[in-house]
Amino acid sequence: MDDAPSATPHRNEDMATMLAARVRAEFGDPAGWPRPEGYPDALALCAIDSIQSIGVRYESVGNVVTRYRKFRRDQGGDPAVDGLPQLLRTFEDVGGVEAWAARIGTANRTSTHPGAPLKALAIEQAANALSALDVLTCRDLRACESDQLEAVRSAWCGVPGQGSGTSWRYLLMLAGVPGVKPDRMIIRFVAGTVSRSEGSVSASLAAAVVLRAAEQLGVTATELDHVVWRRQSGRDTDDRG
Repeated sequence: MDDAPSATPHRNEDMATMLAARVRAEFGDPAGWPRPEGYPDALALCAIDSIQSIGVRYESVGNVVTRYRKFRRDQGGDPAVDGLPQLLRTFEDVGGVEAWAARIGTANRTSTHPGAPLKALAIEQAANALSALDVLTCRDLRACESDQLEAVRSAWCGVPGQGSGTSWRYLLMLAGVPGVKPDRMIIRFVAGTVSRSEGSVSASLAAAVVLRAAEQLGVTATELDHVVWRRQSGRDTDDRG
């Protein structure tokens, strides 16, 4: 079966309907769902969280965000409104990528391949790439027209380890743009709902199905993504990656 959303729209619609039915049965009235918070005024935190979160326990990401916030507060800054210039300045202040990884970030790398760059490097490169396109804040990102947004997406996905687009989708969500982060938890939920193997459900298919199901349910894609992720991972494990 072709996973491309455009190739099987009727099948995707059927899967979305199945997903919406399961969500109604298991999660109840959306008015009672927990709402995702994100960082609608801090593109620096969006960049850190989205890149650090890929393939790791989310607890470690929360620790990075906490250390970044403390570092900026110790400097007299306000991390809740940091844009990319403030993020890039922290790399300068600590002495570069490796020092940033040791003091604020982690030793995690963008992939398991030998010699893969640190996620800290990916964060710095992504911040520079978006800054070169004059996207410095969440407001800038939300204001992008379609052509500009595609250029920003291309620049982001050109950073080591970000080519799948998963961190890009998550960046948008954290910045307040409704969407889906089709990580392993979301893929697992979609696959289980439609009785398919996880390996047969691509990230793009999972995202398309969740987006359409959200429309059927009358909620944002971000809200549906969040409640599904909480159920699949178990909130106590905070295992988003």
